[in-house]
Amino acid sequence: MTSPELSITAGSIDITPREPLPLAGFTDRTGPSRGVADPLELNALLLRTPHASIVIVCADLLFVTEDLKRRIAAAVHDQLVLPDASFLFAASHTHFAPAVDPSKPLLGRAEPAYVTWVAERGAALLRRLAAQPVPGGGLLEYRSGPAAHAINRRRMGWRLSPRHLPHRAALRAPDPAGPRDETVHVLTFTDAGGRPVALLWSYACHPVTFAEPSQVSADYPGVVRRALRLAFGADLPVLFLQGCAGDIRPRELGRPRRLGRRLAELVVGKLFTPFTAPEYAAWSGSLAERVAEVARGRSVSYPLKPAAAGTRVRLSDLMAGASPDRDVTFQRLRVAPGFAIAALSAEPVAEYGHAVSSQGPGIVIPVGYTDTVFGYLPSARMLGQHGYEDEGFMEAFGIAGRFRPDIERVVRQTWEALAP
Repeated sequence: MTSPELSITAGSIDITPREPLPLAGFTDRTGPSRGVADPLELNALLLRTPHASIVIVCADLLFVTEDLKRRIAAAVHDQLVLPDASFLFAASHTHFAPAVDPSKPLLGRAEPAYVTWVAERGAALLRRLAAQPVPGGGLLEYRSGPAAHAINRRRMGWRLSPRHLPHRAALRAPDPAGPRDETVHVLTFTDAGGRPVALLWSYACHPVTFAEPSQVSADYPGVVRRALRLAFGADLPVLFLQGCAGDIRPRELGRPRRLGRRLAELVVGKLFTPFTAPEYAAWSGSLAERVAEVARGRSVSYPLKPAAAGTRVRLSDLMAGASPDRDVTFQRLRVAPGFAIAALSAEPVAEYGHAVSSQGPGIVIPVGYTDTVFGYLPSARMLGQHGYEDEGFMEAFGIAGRFRPDIERVVRQTWEALAP
């Protein structure tokens, strides 16, 4: 049984921009947004006991930042004390929302007024949750199942360029045999009466395929959220945690519509074909149906008992030549005995998800895109393959350096040090 002293509260708040703003995610997209396809939200969960509290805030944004997290925490300090390790602040990684990270202007310029407004909205949401504790305990109901909607986007092949001789490299191209994690995790938090207070789900897949790139959208996390609310309650807070999706994206495998693209596929093999609006609707709707199906499946219950641990690693420990002032944050939130969420401030590739999940003890859900993301976290086998995730991303993210060959060892040992 869970402690009767535990309180569980959750809520949502809108962060849809009220005027056209630059969107974050693509270096070749400039100018302000042109309309709103669907709303952006912050969804939050607060688990509180006399001895420990944890907060999870999930944002429909490309990235969040530690500065934004600390501004929110400082604004609610009189009602809720939130050490860094106990406050999990994560982005869905939608590529169709305004930027809030000023350190990555090539991916989208952050408008200070919008950043301030998001901080104010986040603080208002947490103040609301802190003001309505309902002791009496609660449970975590856990469900999981496969989705089969994503694919690895990194395939070795010949890179053709008018400026260089053809050479072997990791292409951004579909690799059906490449690593990926198709697990959908669904966590339903219930009160002492068994009523759902919040639902949290996690999946590893880049939200990059919404068919109207100049419009504001939460992408597929928003589609799934609407489906879950239709199934379980219109006002239910629905949190989404992005998994280790650094080299994972939707299965955009249709026939190319342009002759040049078809000719390129004859040379280098299958490439991604962007979804049309009907194709995107079919793919995201199918994923939403699958997540809702998992959420209605058989569950395993856990008594809620929150605890948190966290640490920091110098980016220079992972990357030679990196700024000594940059850190990577690691968090482990124990939601219940034998059940934890492990998160880090990077875009980790799929192999890290498998490694973290297998570390235990119990069930561990791997999560990326928290705090201030420095960039991609490749596996050791990717180094020297001259792909996007191991070196190509750096200019857009405003960093320079070379990943160290022992990168996986450092990450693994850091996770092990946080495990109980």
